[in-house]
Amino acid sequence: VETFAEGNRVATAYTMRADYHGSPIEIQGMFRFLVSEGLVTRRVDYFDSLRFLQQTGGAEPTN
Repeated sequence: VETFAEGNRVATAYTMRADYHGSPIEIQGMFRFLVSEGLVTRRVDYFDSLRFLQQTGGAEPTN
């Protein structure tokens, strides 16, 4: 996990690991936060949706 902060903006990268119908999957993503008075006021999640679909059968693997 990597986290970057500047002023009231924070970004943190993550790797999510889970089982999908008994098969392991792994997806990289990043959260962006806006913080005000110690509380998260906005959160946006970016993740590799193509990789998720490839691992769960929703898209063909690419080379």
